Amino acid sequence: MMKLPALAAITALLAMFSCHAELLPTLPEETIQYDLTTSRQLQDQEYSQQIEDFYDSGLEGTFSGKADVPIYYRIFKHAEPEKGAILISTGRTEAALKYKEVIFDLFNNGYSVYIHDHRGQGLSGRMAEDPELGYIDTFQFYVDDMQHFYDQYLKFNGHEKIYLLTYSMGGAIGMTYLEQNPDDFNAAAFCSPMLGLNPPICLLARLLKGKDPKYAPGQSGYQDDSASFKDNSVTGSEIRYHRKIAAYAEVPDARLGGASTLWVHRSCRQFKYMFENIEKIETPFILFSADNEQVVDPDAHGEFVEKAKTLGKDYQAYLVENAQHELWMEKDAQRMKVFNATMMFLDQY
Repeated sequence: MMKLPALAAITALLAMFSCHAELLPTLPEETIQYDLTTSRQLQDQEYSQQIEDFYDSGLEGTFSGKADVPIYYRIFKHAEPEKGAILISTGRTEAALKYKEVIFDLFNNGYSVYIHDHRGQGLSGRMAEDPELGYIDTFQFYVDDMQHFYDQYLKFNGHEKIYLLTYSMGGAIGMTYLEQNPDDFNAAAFCSPMLGLNPPICLLARLLKGKDPKYAPGQSGYQDDSASFKDNSVTGSEIRYHRKIAAYAEVPDARLGGASTLWVHRSCRQFKYMFENIEKIETPFILFSADNEQVVDPDAHGEFVEKAKTLGKDYQAYLVENAQHELWMEKDAQRMKVFNATMMFLDQY
């Protein structure tokens, strides 16, 4: 996975002065422990092959998204009875193939899983001439694609309950979706949601956006970071970090590089929309913020839930200690706490 040197460096510097730890309570240990994969199991070749085989068994396909961009998806339908269906909304640059372990764990805990690659990344269609450039034509199209996926594949597929799980950019897409479609999900979970980038980043993108897609300052095409675990700013789990790198090495077409100035600018405009429409959210949600967040603005998490609290929304929000941005790919202790809390929350709805 590529680095985000310029944007992440600014974010990391400002995060040193963040006060989000004071706004969110620390995530406690949960009394219920679910069936989750451990790092030791991932080191076992036979167990890892089970994950690979399960992922390969999923139903894959494409549908035509907004402006006829092909959207890739995979579906893992659970036999009856099931606990419900989960739609996963992933982060920027990501493909479904990164989430093999996550899908495996969710399925083993009784959930059907639906996941699609957002437009412009993974195995979905690209809109820019440079296929490694992170670009979005309009942010709303992310949401429209997700609604099509929901309406055509989840809604009438026999699920009594449907939940939303999101990560990073997928959180911005998911939160917008909840504001526009308050009745579609029984509950939702947001891990390190991209509810904001630090203001200097948004200001810089607005000044430099131009009309044509181009890399933001410090951004470039895909970089293989397989040798730089010690310098990474997203996870403390070495084995999960290298599994991610290996997954993209096996399917090079799924890779994506740095963000364009237009992607950053259009994302920044979406933050304003999300904050202005919190009152429309009717779906109960749980939010997790990493205490060593260096990719998105952690202060935005606290600000968002403070407004949600004022509006009387049904939510929980927690700070995850000793954790970085990729909470679903973190060390066992942090990852298990997040998933245990997530599934306990979903069980209530």
